[in-house]
Amino acid sequence: MATIRQVSELAGVSQATVSRVVNGSSRVSHDKKLRVEKAMQTLDYQPTSIAHSSARIKTGSVGLVIPELAGPYYGNIMHSIETTLRPLGYHLVVTSGGDNIQAEQSAVDFLLSRRVDALLLYTSYLSDDDLIDLSNQNIPLVILSREIPELLDSCIDLDDEMGGLVATRHLIKLGHRKIACITGPLAKSGARARLQGYRTALEEANIIYDAKLVIEAGYTELSGIRAFEKLINRTQEFSAIFCCNDLMAIGTLGVLKEHKTQSPISVMGFDNILFSQYVSPSLSTVNYPIEKMSIEAVHLLLQKLNKQKPDVQFKFSPTLVTRESTRAYPHI
Repeated sequence: MATIRQVSELAGVSQATVSRVVNGSSRVSHDKKLRVEKAMQTLDYQPTSIAHSSARIKTGSVGLVIPELAGPYYGNIMHSIETTLRPLGYHLVVTSGGDNIQAEQSAVDFLLSRRVDALLLYTSYLSDDDLIDLSNQNIPLVILSREIPELLDSCIDLDDEMGGLVATRHLIKLGHRKIACITGPLAKSGARARLQGYRTALEEANIIYDAKLVIEAGYTELSGIRAFEKLINRTQEFSAIFCCNDLMAIGTLGVLKEHKTQSPISVMGFDNILFSQYVSPSLSTVNYPIEKMSIEAVHLLLQKLNKQKPDVQFKFSPTLVTRESTRAYPHI
């Protein structure tokens, strides 16, 4: 079965443009429209049978696109959604969006081909325009952990910038002035927001931002280990580090144990995954209420399916969780 990505490549236009042609949008030039229609005909692309029928047959299923299927963070999301949907008579169809736009679009196309009744998307690479166009199709849509101004009534999101601010303020309150930061992939809006929160907290405390104390990583334990080792090799002094998720913080704690430094470095995480309270020392972190957000996303999706007025919490706030990994400076 041909995908929207294949149509866009053959026509030499973006996937958003293909979607606009399919939706009958007037925002597409005549030339591009002809190229898209020709490509659709050549590839025998059939969008109308999937998403545009006004008399779609209900399948009792909801499609979920999620970056990956492994790990405690994403596992909690899938569990929360599935256990909320199942008692209401819906089954969850899950697919991974991977780490690029083609994989995410392919995942969406797959779910549409399965004729799911609604879509719940946790995506990073599809553009705002792509998601806006998808929302105009005849299928209820909810977007998790992302805010799109044109789709505020379809987005359940966390204030990531406030989370970065809360985490860094905690370290500053403990007396730390030289604070490093391991960010997530800065292609992701949430990672950029957490970094901005870190920078804002430094500015509030009249601490000069030092780019040499900041390093980008990949939200995994291994990437956290590698990022922390790079920081050590830069020979920049720091007494605390804000890791923008718990897995990277756990990797950092492992390196510190190996080095057995005389002056322990305070380590701050983000997400409050289950493991964070069981590592040694237990990890100070920022609670990301992803389970509550996932349940709220399901409620919003059901309200859309039943054509009810949305009545959910669209924006969540992070909270500080203090444990043993952060200590006052100087360490006593």
